[in-house]
Amino acid sequence: MSAPSPPSSADAIKAAAHELKLRRTAETTARAPAGKAKTKTEKPRKPRKAKTVRCSVRLAESEYRELGKLKKRLARQGVETGKEQLVRAGLLLLAHLDPSDLKTAIRDVIAPEPATDESQ
Repeated sequence: MSAPSPPSSADAIKAAAHELKLRRTAETTARAPAGKAKTKTEKPRKPRKAKTVRCSVRLAESEYRELGKLKKRLARQGVETGKEQLVRAGLLLLAHLDPSDLKTAIRDVIAPEPATDESQ
């Protein structure tokens, strides 16, 4: 028997999106009051949005340019997104990595390999 192949990045994105959807569904059902049934006079409650926290992150210029490139790449595929969504998607992908791959990814950020200048 052969070992199952590691999930592709597209599969990881789908899994992360599915997990996020399940988490949001669980949050809204956990908030729903149990007990008496709704009467006609009650207004349906809007689900609360998750509380957001504002933070500032410093990026190297090259990493910031990569965010722009990713936005353009997604726009060509018909997906309009912002830098915030790209960072959040990256966080979800990192959360699904096994510890050795996560360690490698962090090591690459701390001490990146020298970039080659492709324009020359």
